[in-house]
Amino acid sequence: MAAAHRQPITLIGALVMFAQILVIAPAIAQDERSAPPANAHIRDYGVGWECDHGFARVRSGCVAVVPPEHSRLNSRGDGWECVRGYRSADAACIAIAAPAGGYLSAYAGLRGWECGRGYIRRAEACRQIAVPEHGFLNERGDDWECARGYRRTANTCNAVIVPENGFLVRTGPIGWDCSRGYAASGERCVAVSIPANAHLNRRGDGWTCDHGSVRTGRTCVELRVPANAHVNAAGNDWECNRPLRRRGGICVAA
Repeated sequence: MAAAHRQPITLIGALVMFAQILVIAPAIAQDERSAPPANAHIRDYGVGWECDHGFARVRSGCVAVVPPEHSRLNSRGDGWECVRGYRSADAACIAIAAPAGGYLSAYAGLRGWECGRGYIRRAEACRQIAVPEHGFLNERGDDWECARGYRRTANTCNAVIVPENGFLVRTGPIGWDCSRGYAASGERCVAVSIPANAHLNRRGDGWTCDHGSVRTGRTCVELRVPANAHVNAAGNDWECNRPLRRRGGICVAA
């Protein structure tokens, strides 16, 4: 019988604990639901309060934000940021000293400056880019490239010597390419030798076998297509007519 009375006592204890939680929970959020302190106001959205513009929350109160010299309140109004030409350092704003050839920039991180066009950063200075004869600054202005007809070699632009049957190009290490039907061989363009049953490839600097022929070494051999078969779509082998199937070198019934 004693065991039968334990369950009601446990339920009562649980109800008491739940009631205590209901009492304690409002106390936890009391700070947010209480009247706002000085220099604060009730939130426009949600519950609780927030500090007025120009004040920052410290524990349960709002203290005035005091921007140092050469700074202003940030967009939220709860802190400060340095004005253009200054950067934050040890709770102060110090002047940014852009070197010769540089300029103030909001996108340069803590440094606060970038090098202008025609200059490149080296440590805390901007070094002018030395553009050689027949060269010009690139689009970004942080390096140089050679004019058409010249190629970059170390710090100079050397004239490109185009061989017979070649032409100038802007890409590639040598600055020239061979015309269609020719292939580069050292400093020359030599004619592509095309074997029988072949034609120039798509690039024009080699050859490929015709449809129905297969490459063997440096030649193209015509495919031997057995009875009841045809050349495949790739043109380099054969397949049986349906419904026959391939077995060895002939086509047999499936």
